[in-house]
Amino acid sequence: MRPFRVSLTVSILAFLSCLLLMAWLLFSLLAFRTAANDLFAQKGDHARMLLATFVSQLPDDIPTYPQGMIPSNSPAAIYAQKLAEEPPFLRLTLLDANAKVIYTVGRDSSDVYQPFSVTPEAVRGSFLLPDGSAIVSLTQVVRNGTVAGRAGLVLSLSAEKARLQRSRRLFMSYFAIDFILLLGLGAFILSRIVVAPVSRLLAATARITGGHYGQRVRVSGSSELAQLAEAFNVMSETLLLKDQQVSAQVTALEQANNKLRQAREESLRSEKMASIGLLAAGMAHEIGTPLASIMGYAELLGAEQPEHGAVQDYTRRISEECARIDRIVRGLLDYSRPRASVVEATNIRALVKESVELLAQQGVFKQIKVTTWFEDGLPAALADPYQLQQVLVNLMLNSRDAMPGGGRLAVRGTMDGNVTLPGRTAGCVRMDVVDNGEGIPEDHLKSIFEPFFTTKPPGKGTGLGLAIAARIMDGFGGRITVKSAPGQGSCFSLWLPAATSCHP
Repeated sequence: MRPFRVSLTVSILAFLSCLLLMAWLLFSLLAFRTAANDLFAQKGDHARMLLATFVSQLPDDIPTYPQGMIPSNSPAAIYAQKLAEEPPFLRLTLLDANAKVIYTVGRDSSDVYQPFSVTPEAVRGSFLLPDGSAIVSLTQVVRNGTVAGRAGLVLSLSAEKARLQRSRRLFMSYFAIDFILLLGLGAFILSRIVVAPVSRLLAATARITGGHYGQRVRVSGSSELAQLAEAFNVMSETLLLKDQQVSAQVTALEQANNKLRQAREESLRSEKMASIGLLAAGMAHEIGTPLASIMGYAELLGAEQPEHGAVQDYTRRISEECARIDRIVRGLLDYSRPRASVVEATNIRALVKESVELLAQQGVFKQIKVTTWFEDGLPAALADPYQLQQVLVNLMLNSRDAMPGGGRLAVRGTMDGNVTLPGRTAGCVRMDVVDNGEGIPEDHLKSIFEPFFTTKPPGKGTGLGLAIAARIMDGFGGRITVKSAPGQGSCFSLWLPAATSCHP
């Protein structure tokens, strides 16, 4: 899924909008802050002037509380009463030398100590209230070089704030109009000189992507766009020429590659079959005579001591193993010259038990713990029991070689109803041979069933065991797979056609 991307016009307009907004925010912040500071400074100067006028009309002797108060008919009191009639006025308070109120006038809701509650330690100057609703002016009353009291005046800033708010609304209206006009004009100009030529280039590029080479475009606008269009036209013509050359070369290479691959595969197949055939024929010739002698001597030994049970058992085992050797040799011959398998209903549980006992008696699993497990009601499998035992024995011997220091080997049998083999409609019997040995590298897994592929040192393996196993499984309609990782062991799975349905 392609990620969502906005158009070039939207991107540029969004960038311009951000610049305009940032410029407006910066300008408005500076302008409004400067205007507010100027208005508050003017209000502070006005408050200081009013407070100085009040202090200048106070008598020379400032009374102290409670001996005396400023009379209401004094010039200062009369001035304060007139000042209280102004809308911005909130409170005027005069304290004596002991910080006691000797005169105050103001709104009923305001505190008589309001001018001094904001900055109790301040003696003179102008200050804003914490909520910014009013400004306070403070001064000292000095008589004969001695501080005889303090005066404070509080004026409201509501009129100034309303003025600032009106200025903000007017400025925002102007900005909104300018913003819309600039964006509209910018969008029109961008569409004519940038977006339209780029759109034509994109359309031509899309046609080239679809395989229609040789496209040409003509754009108007800046010199950079004209140069881009000319370069595009040259590229399009070059692509058309190169495509024609590549098509001709690819066709010729494909034909030559097909011929080479067929010849190589046929050569490899012929070489492998010839090598295996020669090896099998030589083994059959060289092993056949001594093998027949061993079987003959075993029969003679058994005939000479019919009453000796152990001898009879040993001779029987010798004969069986010799017969198995003969089948293995014939299996090599069958790999290069396949023969039809004798498929029959095979008891998997009994076959695995017999194979494990066979190897255990030979001391193969001296340091290996072998376990078997079979699903209840496991049906018989359609297979050649002798060839299937050869596959099992080969897999268990490989597991032993992967665990030179000992380990665990498990053989499990289950009914897999989710997998069907070619030519079958029912499920299949699955056998897993699992070990915790050294594991198989990933790059070896794809070649592990090929003839003569082996990781064992010279003299330890021929590379035919798993190739023969895969050939045997294919012979009676089954298949073999492997899962492995270095250091985590291996699991070889055999899928066999089921003779009957599974009834747990």
